[in-house]
Amino acid sequence: MAIATDLWRRYGRLYEADVPETTWRWAQHSVLDWYGVTLAGSTQPLSRLLRDEYADSSGPAAIVGTSATADVRTAALLNGAASHALDFDDSNKAGGGHHPSAPVLPAALAVAQAEQSPGTEFLAAVVAGFEFSYRIGAVMGGGLFKKGWHPTSALGVFGALAAAATLLKLDEEEFGNAFGIAASLSAGLQGNFGTMTKPLHAGLAAQAGVTAARLGRRGITARADALETMAGLAELMGDGAVHPDELEQLADAWITTRTIFKYHASCLGTHAPIEAARAASAGVGPDEVGTAVVTVNPMSTRICRFDYPATGLEAKFSIRAATALTLLKDNTGDPATFSDERVHAADFLDMMARIEVRADPDVPSQNSYVALDARGGRQLKGHADSSIPAADADEQEAKLRRKFLALGEPALGNRAADLAGRLLNVRSFGNIASLLR
Repeated sequence: MAIATDLWRRYGRLYEADVPETTWRWAQHSVLDWYGVTLAGSTQPLSRLLRDEYADSSGPAAIVGTSATADVRTAALLNGAASHALDFDDSNKAGGGHHPSAPVLPAALAVAQAEQSPGTEFLAAVVAGFEFSYRIGAVMGGGLFKKGWHPTSALGVFGALAAAATLLKLDEEEFGNAFGIAASLSAGLQGNFGTMTKPLHAGLAAQAGVTAARLGRRGITARADALETMAGLAELMGDGAVHPDELEQLADAWITTRTIFKYHASCLGTHAPIEAARAASAGVGPDEVGTAVVTVNPMSTRICRFDYPATGLEAKFSIRAATALTLLKDNTGDPATFSDERVHAADFLDMMARIEVRADPDVPSQNSYVALDARGGRQLKGHADSSIPAADADEQEAKLRRKFLALGEPALGNRAADLAGRLLNVRSFGNIASLLR
């Protein structure tokens, strides 16, 4: 049996009763967080340009942040790109690491609206998308990222496919065809990080997943074993081998609960440096900072590739820039902080010049150490690890509510608090859909 088909048997067409309560709640958190960042992202230039390009589309699916609707594939594209436009959306280290909600939720939302699915089926489809895509990444052995592919796109297409296929109730043969189609649509280059095309990857993955599910249902044939077959995904995009042992290690896990939510509006690779710099500079004013050394794993410098960013978008992918903003006491939780104007300001450029970034393979992934020399000969240190999911779901929910209100209130006003509660209870999905516009 093809690996994808075997996984589909376990995670395809989940029902609420199949999902542990903790996993269900984590998925609800993803829905709340996704809508907040998508609403804010809908105001970004990329989102406006895409809406202009697809203005002729019409259909049953809402375009978040607007009064417009579109066909399911276009809505998945537009909402997927908007949700990743600020790089403020959730992340997960499993299966090679990617942003799960940005491709999965737009696909699930669009198809659920078209199919008039109940909220429980919608959320179960989201969980199916998360769990399936993580395992496709795991069986490829983690080589995807090292080769320069963008996992949010390359793996996200399979999450979007699984979510859409769950709601469309594909059988095994239809899903096998759909998986093979999706495998040929998997892509996304890290070389485009720091440009509008990085968030476009998420939208294209959401759209491709929906397209593959619909075409597979129609009977267009493809290889269900497109992962492990000769010249398939594992050979071309992974490390050349299939790793069933990685699947065995995840057999009893619900990886949805390993989702990490962001509270800084930048690439996850900058979060440990931000937190480590905060720890080192507690009680230290910007004018007291002498020099700072930030040490990270080499992979962080590969992702966050801009030493001296020229735009606010590039600053989201710059360890030096994120550290400078932190030492200047800027609010890195506000997307407006990462602006073109800010990266050209004199105090920012001066602080940037005082920071050195070092790559050390002995530093664990998503960890950072900051050594700060401050006025008066003080030597201060900080450390942070951004790879650890929250341990307290109640505390996480409270933080996500605050994040949602900060992002949503400018557009939603007094409705924001009410909508937050509805999004955390997606059993009332029919009511939520009408509020998304």
